[in-house]
Amino acid sequence: MLKDGDKVIVTLSGGADSVTLLLVLHALGYECHAAHCNFHLRGEESMRDEMFATSLCKELGVPFHKTDFDTEAYSKEKGISIEMGARELRYDYFRKLKDEVGTNAIAVGHHRDDNIETLFLNLVRGTGIQGLCGIQPVNGDIIRPLLCISREDILQYLDGKGQSYVTDSTNLEDVYSRNKIRLNILPELQQINQGAMENIKATINNLNEVRKIYEATIKADIERCKATKADTYIIKELLSCLSPTSVLHEIIYPLGFNKSQEDDILNAARQDETGKMFYSASHIITIDRGKIVISPKGESETFPVSLDDFKLIERKLMRKEDCGIIKDKSYAYIDADKVKGELIVRRCKTGDSFVPFGMKGRKLLSDYMTDCKFNRLQKMSQLVLCDSDGEIVWVIGERASDKYRIDDNTRNVIQLHSTKP
Repeated sequence: MLKDGDKVIVTLSGGADSVTLLLVLHALGYECHAAHCNFHLRGEESMRDEMFATSLCKELGVPFHKTDFDTEAYSKEKGISIEMGARELRYDYFRKLKDEVGTNAIAVGHHRDDNIETLFLNLVRGTGIQGLCGIQPVNGDIIRPLLCISREDILQYLDGKGQSYVTDSTNLEDVYSRNKIRLNILPELQQINQGAMENIKATINNLNEVRKIYEATIKADIERCKATKADTYIIKELLSCLSPTSVLHEIIYPLGFNKSQEDDILNAARQDETGKMFYSASHIITIDRGKIVISPKGESETFPVSLDDFKLIERKLMRKEDCGIIKDKSYAYIDADKVKGELIVRRCKTGDSFVPFGMKGRKLLSDYMTDCKFNRLQKMSQLVLCDSDGEIVWVIGERASDKYRIDDNTRNVIQLHSTKP
């Protein structure tokens, strides 16, 4: 967690756990900076804690940093619980202080019993393997040196040193879920088996080992069944994975899809319900002929915009005799004199039609895209280039209109190139 001589922020509430953490790290020779947060939630008791922490650091000769928060106002503004608000505020403060002081890590006083409480909280809320693994001893710049130590060990340590500490009276109230587990459930488990706490700790350690195998297997399966195209993520061969449910969860849960949606998406993939779509706040999933296609939600409709302002298309005007045709769908060549007014770009819309290059009759753009096996998401996001009459000049990156083709009377040619990957 730390190297000799490292500088570390020690989060100091004044309680037994944080006092032990500071004493131990200080005694081991690390350069400690204590950080105290006053949330002003317990009246005089909050001020007592601050005074105690200040006095302890002065006694030890440890630099002391403190801040004050209006926790209730912050939580109300964010629409979150007081507990969540306090957590966000303190960790934001610790990280800012870490940058200011230039420390190597932020040490937090969680111990073995906290970890077991967290396991039970996750169990009753519903969790996966990550939740069963409890609190991690190292999580980025956060370290928890006391995670293998019991609360009883901590109290015996402080008693042996004659070191005082403060007690948060709310920890003794049978109100919050964590307190109910600490005060009621865990003592009952120890009545059943005196070694319950150590056995649960050992189980958490075993699950963390299993997690390593799980993560390695899932990573290999994700690499095997995914493909990317620009900003689109395509999942193929998902159903051949050992655990399609787990692979899909690890891919789409971070994108805001919930467990109920995961089940529906997997069922739709199994039944090959092509065209079915699912939405999170930031992404769209489309089932498309045995594949799961994940794309970010498009930006709001800002089209039409002039071609000069549209950065995904390059335009070059040239004489016909200087024109060398590049046979690639990302290029289109049109007769400049047939274009009416300014070229604009927009998304396709219902009822759009054009004359595909090489054909004489008009065709609905939707039919053209269906013939080309576009999925629903591709149809929604397809861009077209039009002139001022609203006539489609080019289905961008796909096919130009025959109305603007180069012929014997052409003098000037516009070369268009779509630079979109």
